[in-house]
Amino acid sequence: MIYQSNIRTPAGTPNEFRAGIDDTIILPLVLIAFLARTLCRAALFIVLFASDLVFALFLRIMTFPLLVAAAAGDGMAWLIKHLTRLPSLPAAKLEGWHDLVDRRWSRVRQRMSHKTVAMAARSVLQGGISWVFQKCGALSPRAALLVIAGAMLWLPLSAAVSIAMHASLLAYAASLPAWMQLLHPVATVIAKSKLLVLPAYPAAWPQARKHAWVQAAFRCMHRVTALGRVRKTAHRYQQTKQAFAHAVRRCRSNEAGAPMAE
Repeated sequence: MIYQSNIRTPAGTPNEFRAGIDDTIILPLVLIAFLARTLCRAALFIVLFASDLVFALFLRIMTFPLLVAAAAGDGMAWLIKHLTRLPSLPAAKLEGWHDLVDRRWSRVRQRMSHKTVAMAARSVLQGGISWVFQKCGALSPRAALLVIAGAMLWLPLSAAVSIAMHASLLAYAASLPAWMQLLHPVATVIAKSKLLVLPAYPAAWPQARKHAWVQAAFRCMHRVTALGRVRKTAHRYQQTKQAFAHAVRRCRSNEAGAPMAE
């Protein structure tokens, strides 16, 4: 039977959470934890925004050659249409060129639009994420745990490799060949590749939580959360969270009432 990972702090009596000397240690820890949680949520928002920005930039880079080809095709179509006005050409050839320009090129031109490429890229991305979930769902608990460990290792490793490549290319720009500066986009791709491993966490977690080590960690955390000091810390954290939410609502109500008072 799989051990449940929902760790909940048991409810305590009001006397158990009275103010005491231990609050001098608990309250700073609670404030640090609340600040860390807020910063993590802000970092997650920044990562999501950055991923959308990178995806949009990737689409622009990928569609740029298509836009050049479309512009060249439009120029060729204009030239063919003007060549068909020559009186020396036979009528059959004129009709064939008109058919090529009016029907075939228009279909190809529609497939080269930015919207079509964006839809194709999104479908490929969704298919890749579905493939990751399907493959990770069929892994053994040990393999799923290794996948998560590898993904966690790749996050700092990709950043370190990217920074090292950028720094080396800039530091030795005078001595290195000029073509090696083209490795900057490669370093950028390595840095942004961490976004590709993010689906491995939710995909592999259902299988990884079945591992004996993870179940033992859950049992240990459950015993820790049952301790009185930990329960009191969790209670103080909830109080801090509620006080902060009440202060935010009060500030918003004051800001909304200030223009009415004027």
